Amino acid sequence: MGKIAFSIGMFNFSWFGIILATAIIVAVAINWYNVRLHRENSDKFLDLTLYSIPVGLVGARLYYVAVNWEIYAESPGEILQLSHGGLAVHGAIIGVILTIWLYSRATRNSFWRWGDIVAPGLILGQGIGQWGNFINQDAFGYPTDAPWGIYIDYIYRPPGYEQFDFFHPIFLYEFCWDLFVFSILFALNWLIVKRPNKLAPGSLFLFYLFLYSAGRFVIEGLRLDSETIGGWRLAQVVSITAMFITGLLVIGRNFIKTAKF
Repeated sequence: MGKIAFSIGMFNFSWFGIILATAIIVAVAINWYNVRLHRENSDKFLDLTLYSIPVGLVGARLYYVAVNWEIYAESPGEILQLSHGGLAVHGAIIGVILTIWLYSRATRNSFWRWGDIVAPGLILGQGIGQWGNFINQDAFGYPTDAPWGIYIDYIYRPPGYEQFDFFHPIFLYEFCWDLFVFSILFALNWLIVKRPNKLAPGSLFLFYLFLYSAGRFVIEGLRLDSETIGGWRLAQVVSITAMFITGLLVIGRNFIKTAKF
């Protein structure tokens, strides 16, 4: 499959861009449903969406560029070439969380409540976005003989692995994990609506961060192209840090009940 889906005149529409747009649309649709379910103000959600999408995209790009600066320092024009890939999901998550926090502070709304509302859509959107890695043939794992292994073109194989044809489909593993986490969050979401005092505000949001990070920590260990810092895989360091922080917050449930962020 080529990277260009179709062209209209001089404009090329890439599969990566289409997948990214689909992920955003699905995430917004799920969260719109959640807003109605929780009887929250739809105008506030639209404002939050308009702010969080560009901030999330910028955060995803800046995170990736910062980690791979030695590449972009030589070709700064590539920084704006989003169709070539290069979006870090951790950067997007940080951007969206920061937007929710700032918006909640500015409008005197509960950060935890809005975090609960948007968590299911976020994880499903992240899962769909993983298929962009399939199109760009990146974020794959070690060679494998498993029947679900994916073929990687020779030019995309890292040095030392040119003789292998099939590799672990990391994008598929993460998609399946994100879909699993989404199903859990969606079920808990109904519990919050039906029995609002059963779970403390922010619990769904913290479950999202913890479960996603746990899966990402394991899956990242299979990747060949992970960015490293001091010999450690960066995504695993970020994931284990997120798990530790969310774990502390879950333990401090009484604090969460009374917090007004």
